[in-house]
Amino acid sequence: MAPTPVLCLPGLLGDARVFRPFVALAARSREVIALDLPSGAPALAARSLKLPPGRFHVVTGSYGGLVARCLPPERMASLACVATLPGRSLCPRSVELQSRLLARLPAGLVEGIYARRLERVLAADGVPAELAEGMLIRGLSAEDLVARLRGVLDWDLPAQPSVPTLWILGATDPSARWTTEEVLRHQPGVQVTHVPGGHRPYASHPGPLLTRLQGFWSELARA
Repeated sequence: MAPTPVLCLPGLLGDARVFRPFVALAARSREVIALDLPSGAPALAARSLKLPPGRFHVVTGSYGGLVARCLPPERMASLACVATLPGRSLCPRSVELQSRLLARLPAGLVEGIYARRLERVLAADGVPAELAEGMLIRGLSAEDLVARLRGVLDWDLPAQPSVPTLWILGATDPSARWTTEEVLRHQPGVQVTHVPGGHRPYASHPGPLLTRLQGFWSELARA
């Protein structure tokens, strides 16, 4: 029997290319599909995704984990959330301030500010330079940025799907500072693990991330 396919959903930028280093490794042993995120808040983005047939393991980055909460649970064999916010109360106050400020600024200015910030963040996160350059060229529209930030703040989400779930935190991630105890308080029953890297280990440290995921998937197969 062929291994269960993997579906990858990126973070706030919505650019599936960020998973390329991870996909290159994982695709040696199973089918792996990475999808760009459609526009809109998590529920709208989930409804607009063109999902592959059958069931799949879902691997998400950050905001993609909120989108995954809105997918049909019967389609998911498991869920692995990388750097995803576990609960609304853990959202930094700065996100709300950013959302309010960006909503008042001209779109061109918002996109310029975000592009400069993203350039710094991707470099600090260890995303390969060629990959980061392509992502910066595509960028993110002001409309999508504000809508996704509002989606985080509004937290109009269903309960976490009742599927085996692994919560993954990058060891040096400055954006996801919550502890294992905080994750479990908001998401009881999930497994929590740490991997090398920052906010995007699928781009900077795909090998260790894949090793941890393969262990998780193997545990599920044995069970």
